[in-house]
Amino acid sequence: MASIPKVLLQTRNPIFLSKRFRGKINIQKPRPAHYDKQLLLDLTQPIYRPPKHEKTEISLCTKGVSKWNKAEIDNPFERILAKECLDWFNTSKMVVFLHMNSINMEDKLPIYASLKRNKMTMRRYGKKIISMATTGTRYEAVQHLFVSQQELIFGQPENIGKLLKILKKAPQMVVLAGIIEDRLMSKNELMEFSQLPNIDVARSQLCSVLQSAGSSIVGQLQQSQQMLVGHLDKHAEMLSGSTQQEKKDKE
Repeated sequence: MASIPKVLLQTRNPIFLSKRFRGKINIQKPRPAHYDKQLLLDLTQPIYRPPKHEKTEISLCTKGVSKWNKAEIDNPFERILAKECLDWFNTSKMVVFLHMNSINMEDKLPIYASLKRNKMTMRRYGKKIISMATTGTRYEAVQHLFVSQQELIFGQPENIGKLLKILKKAPQMVVLAGIIEDRLMSKNELMEFSQLPNIDVARSQLCSVLQSAGSSIVGQLQQSQQMLVGHLDKHAEMLSGSTQQEKKDKE
């Protein structure tokens, strides 16, 4: 029996370590908190409004009170920017709207330089400037594309292919839509337009089509006359051959 406790696990008494504070905790006048902690406590402290029974009847009335009393301030500089933006819209036959993601200036500068070399200009306007510039004009529908400040590219339609090639180098610039010859186009329509041939090539193709149509009409009109002339020639040959044969028979 004496060997049983040695085989089984033995229970041990826990070790207690007593520790005593040097003084009592001051609950009534605690030590001031750290600056960051006190700042957080002040910011998160709730603000309670006075109860309704303490307010007057005039303050409780909400009829005729506008929620937003923000006064519109006439800014001359904004009017200048709006006039400049409208001039760009009127003088440019191609306007492309972009959505700019996060991009640094090192990646943006080569894009600006490439656009400048190809006679295209990039501008950045906000929603308020676009609203002031296009309200009451034929470009008023483009206001739905703006939420905040946004980039626009102004140029000529023949440079749309070069523009798409340049923007392939910057995936942060996403094409939303565009205006070409007073027609609003989506991104897919802009890509289809860029694959069209040059205006000189299209004119030469149109001239060749018109010329082929005219020559075919002339050929169809002359076909009956040529057939008649051919039949008359054959008839004349047959008559001349028969007359010669009759002369030989008489001889």
